[in-house]
Amino acid sequence: MTDIDHSYLRTLFLHPPSYEGFDGGAGARYQARREIRSFWYPTWLAQPAALVPGSRLIDAPPAALTLEDIRPVASEYELAILHTSTPSFAHDIRVAETLKEKNPELRIGFVGAHVAVNPGRALSASIAIDFVARNEFDFTIQDVARGCPLETVLGLSFRSDGKIRHMPDRPVLENMDALPFVVDVYKRDLVVEHYAIGYLLHPYVSLYTGRGCRSKCTFCLWPQTVGGHRYRTRSVEHVADEIALATRYFSQVREYFFDDDTLTDDLPRIEALARRLGKLGVTWSCNAKANVPYDTLKVLKDNGLRLLLVGYESGNQMILNNVKKGIRLDTARRFTRDAKALGIKIHGTFILGLPGETQETIQETIRFAGDIDPDTIQVSIAAPYPGTELFRQAVENGWLSGEALVDDRGAQVSALSYPHLLSTEISRSTEEFYRRFYFRPRKVFAIAKEMVVDRRVMRRRLREGQEFLQFLTARRREAPAADAVQAAPRAGRTPARLQVVLPVPRQSPMIASVPAAVRAASAFATLEDVDRVIFCTESAELPGCWRRYLAGLRRPWAHVASSVTSMALADVLDPKSPALVIAPNTIPEARQLGDLLTRPMAEPQGTTWIWQGIPVAAYYPEARALLAGVAPGSQAFPRQALSDADAPRRQVPADSWNDVNRSAGVRDAERRLLRSLRQPGDGYLARFDRVLSVALSRVLIRTPVTPNAITAVSLLIGLGGAALLASTTPWAALLGALLLWTSCILDGCDGEVARLKLLTSRFGARFDVATDDVLHLATFVAIAIHLRRARPDVTFTGPAALLLFGVMVSMASVWWVINRYPAERRLGFRRVYERIASRDYVYVIVVLTALQRLEWFLWAAAVGANLFWLSLWCWVRAKRTR
Repeated sequence: MTDIDHSYLRTLFLHPPSYEGFDGGAGARYQARREIRSFWYPTWLAQPAALVPGSRLIDAPPAALTLEDIRPVASEYELAILHTSTPSFAHDIRVAETLKEKNPELRIGFVGAHVAVNPGRALSASIAIDFVARNEFDFTIQDVARGCPLETVLGLSFRSDGKIRHMPDRPVLENMDALPFVVDVYKRDLVVEHYAIGYLLHPYVSLYTGRGCRSKCTFCLWPQTVGGHRYRTRSVEHVADEIALATRYFSQVREYFFDDDTLTDDLPRIEALARRLGKLGVTWSCNAKANVPYDTLKVLKDNGLRLLLVGYESGNQMILNNVKKGIRLDTARRFTRDAKALGIKIHGTFILGLPGETQETIQETIRFAGDIDPDTIQVSIAAPYPGTELFRQAVENGWLSGEALVDDRGAQVSALSYPHLLSTEISRSTEEFYRRFYFRPRKVFAIAKEMVVDRRVMRRRLREGQEFLQFLTARRREAPAADAVQAAPRAGRTPARLQVVLPVPRQSPMIASVPAAVRAASAFATLEDVDRVIFCTESAELPGCWRRYLAGLRRPWAHVASSVTSMALADVLDPKSPALVIAPNTIPEARQLGDLLTRPMAEPQGTTWIWQGIPVAAYYPEARALLAGVAPGSQAFPRQALSDADAPRRQVPADSWNDVNRSAGVRDAERRLLRSLRQPGDGYLARFDRVLSVALSRVLIRTPVTPNAITAVSLLIGLGGAALLASTTPWAALLGALLLWTSCILDGCDGEVARLKLLTSRFGARFDVATDDVLHLATFVAIAIHLRRARPDVTFTGPAALLLFGVMVSMASVWWVINRYPAERRLGFRRVYERIASRDYVYVIVVLTALQRLEWFLWAAAVGANLFWLSLWCWVRAKRTR
């Protein structure tokens, strides 16, 4: 630190840690986890950090820093500036309070649109917040860091003598060149490789060349809260000098992104800037409005422009007019054609749920997106941020379905709901939008071509594809529960949906590598009557690993912690709906829960369930009876909830519950789980494989190995076995047969590990079936090749062709007649055929390979495979006739 640095407070600029999977978002703290995780630069913090000598910028989310990682840092600084947003505010308060506990002398200030709109409410939320810097806060923070008295700093709100004071607004910054370069802070404090966005080249760097936006869109946050509607810009020379410096700092950077709200608002300036960037030889992208003329687009393209991020928002003109978008659809279509003709890529953004939205207009927008066909898209849900015109409209018209913009997991939810269009319908439409846009042959081919050309792109797209499918799966899982909640008002009644409360001690035992409380929650999630699950933890945070398991929970869940920053139990419980409280560290047996709940839910009085002399659950017909014993605002779990002396007691069967407070109970619960792994569809001979696979799965669940990884290893081993089986060398062929048998054993482990660790997924099931089919074919092809090599004097073409035909038709028949039905519907002959279709034949192959008589198998299988599918369809036809 230099001499001049001593005139400044030791200052930390912090982009706080947040929930797992947090998305860095546009310029700062975006509202939600995205379908594909991305990270933007914390430019709004980097700018004042560049004004404060000796400061440090920590961007926690992309660096994977947790609250525990940040806590020790508090003692090193005198001033901390935290950037916050509406959805992340509660998380950020918790961070501020933790820093304050570590260093009571630390002065903490909040910045961002959320606190700029209502600084008084922000300061009232926690005494850990010492001040709020409103609007453009760069020089406001510099004054505070200089040690200026707070009552002399313009643009500041703070607490004084128990009252909140608001200093006059700071004049809008006109000379944007007065701001120092942010790339100096990027170089000093950030790792550029941590920042990635799906539609930008990696690594990239983003920054601003100006602030403000001339458009008047009612939903857009920044112009209405911080930036304003006048576009104030840095000089072209100032921007070019910063980019030139960045190219020296970051030789690995492949693209520069200009994050101005609409860089193309000033056409002469953007053309002049493009020509300077062209001389620097950099590739760049920017935000644009869908009205840039062809001549300007050509200048930009000729000077390094690669991609435009364009806000189309809707394919319905009335909706665009409602939100004052200031664009016509025909202009947007012409602009898109021009950009494509010049080879400029387009990332199109769309918003569902804006005022005037209906099911019909959603379909219009989906068709519009398909017609203009941008290279990539982003589909968001309309978010009524406080301080925007959209928020004011929503309040006045009663459109708000709730204040939350994200759920407990950080996933975006619709806060708007219209009489003709529920919030759940808006949320569900995002999945349909993505599916119909990306799952078109033309788009699939374009993505595949891009991956083949660039190996780096292939790695990114595979990762993003996995995240995208997980996003769609999560949406699909959430839809039924959300529909049930919102369908009731539409029908004019509110059903009594069960709320399950699970207290979680600090030390929660692991049952087959899954926390006991999560295991209990998964048991209740199988019941239709359960509305949601509430975890009441003694610790302030849910362990990070929990969220991976809870992502697959088929019911919504909430978290209440014994912490002053946590929501109270009364905030998450519906007092009129029934509640079931479960004893800590106990797990019910899912298959018996339905019967246990039938009688209590039909009666108007509470019930305490007793298992082996101890209370394991207490049922309350209305949660208000439970809340009556809770102090107002208390976060502590009411331990008396399980000892209501007035409630009738009911004994539950000994095999219906597990007490895992002791190691003996943990072992017993795990044994029950392992016994449940036996599948009714196991082959008649392959049941021995199940014994081996279960033993192996007991080991695998203690490791980080995933079910899909096991499936992949099983496939590789099986293909290796098939390759060896094709050999005419006896020992090699026998080794190949044994490897195929090993593959069968591993094939059982993937499903077992998935069920034990609560990691089942539709993709995993399909991957497993596809792997089985590939190995079936590989095995039979290998046998045909083996016989062709071993007996060149004998023609096996006929039986081999008959065998392959029978196998392929049998696989298709099994999928159509058996596998597409859930396991509980595979009964009678369907169950028999399922067992026959398993890989029992591997035992036969091992024996015949050892005897060097594989031709026996070829003839038998050629006839048997065709008899199998013929008899299967005869059974189906006979059943239909009956």
